[in-house]
Amino acid sequence: MRVFAVHKRGAEEKYAADMHGHMNSREVLVRPISDKYHNISVHLDNIGHGFIVALPIAMAIANRSSPLFLACAAFFVLASRLASGAIRFDRSALAGARTGALVLVLCGFAYPLISLGWAMRPAVGLFTWGEAIIPVVSGAVLVLSWRAAPPPRWMIRALAGSMLIAGGLIVAELLLNFPLRPLFARRVGTFIHNRPVVTLFLLLGPMLVLVGSQERRTLFWAVLLGIVATILVSDSEAAKLGLLAAAGTFVLCYAPFIWVRRLVAIALLGLIWVQPFFGTTVASAVPDKVIEATKAGHSRERIELWQAFSDVSRHYPLFGTGFSSSPYMGSHPVATEINPAYRKMLRVGHPHNAFLQVWVELGAVGALLLTAIVFWVLKRLSSAPADIRRIGFMTVMSASAIALVSHGAWQGWWIAALALATALLTLRPSHSVPAEQRRAAGQAPA
Repeated sequence: MRVFAVHKRGAEEKYAADMHGHMNSREVLVRPISDKYHNISVHLDNIGHGFIVALPIAMAIANRSSPLFLACAAFFVLASRLASGAIRFDRSALAGARTGALVLVLCGFAYPLISLGWAMRPAVGLFTWGEAIIPVVSGAVLVLSWRAAPPPRWMIRALAGSMLIAGGLIVAELLLNFPLRPLFARRVGTFIHNRPVVTLFLLLGPMLVLVGSQERRTLFWAVLLGIVATILVSDSEAAKLGLLAAAGTFVLCYAPFIWVRRLVAIALLGLIWVQPFFGTTVASAVPDKVIEATKAGHSRERIELWQAFSDVSRHYPLFGTGFSSSPYMGSHPVATEINPAYRKMLRVGHPHNAFLQVWVELGAVGALLLTAIVFWVLKRLSSAPADIRRIGFMTVMSASAIALVSHGAWQGWWIAALALATALLTLRPSHSVPAEQRRAAGQAPA
């Protein structure tokens, strides 16, 4: 039984033309290059995609390493495309880019920088801004590079294998009580694997589409079952919540598409705009029995945390307290105005809710930008082939569920996982090209 339907050629070609500004990638791929630049391009291409393949294993060993690996991958892949002539430093590099999307990106980059003017520690905020922007730019570079010339086909198989190895390492460490602890002094608890588990989960959907498109059923089921098992064995309650969100969205996606899109949009917009009252709403709506049953996930502490930061967002509703102010909210002047019952929670560092963190630091202006991003993403997914659309919605809802209960909004590893998952979703099976054309483009052979 085939879980994902085979793409219709006509729909794929229409979507590829729309995504790529009606650029014919095959015409770019057959552009002749010299043997010298061909060899350079092939080596750079292999190195860049090798970094992508190594990323899951690197995260299992060092759980903040993904931004570095993604940046290195983007650098070498872009260098490969420049060497092959697939990308040039002119307007053609941005061919097909929508003006509205560029304006949205510029606003998303600029407003956090502007808000540093009233942030508590602008220098630290600038560092955090850089940590967040680097994986975003790296992901965009990969999208542009893959639009000009697709990655080698071996990358998909190798990345799937790497994810299985990373999952195996995580499960082995958790079940065998950290046998590698003597080699890695920082391995002090099961929570250290939460970040790599979330990373594997976010990459799971895009990888299933790409592996399934190559009709590798054994690898498809191995990746699916292996990563799901890793999630269930791990201590990442956020990943488990994301898994439930993915399962629910998968079932929902078989309803008429117009209703699916509306329900997803309503859910996401509701999550964004309820945040100033989120803590109070959850505290009054969730029964004590449910809180007690989920105490392993620190549910009571999280609710108090959300109450405290929701109060802060109501004190600074328009522009927020400034980018990356959450870690220092305990010493912010607004702390004296917060209910003493949960004022101490402001010293935790961040609200463990990315939507709420946007409100606290960037206010309603940040919420508007986030809303615009949601509409843009839903619009892009609406024109995608059915399989891509389904997995895209599942990834969006899973990431939203995880963002709602865990992690800081601007952490580099988190944004790197989202950026790589997004880049993988832009790949299309129809981009596979004959070996002769790949050699002419200076691309590594499959």
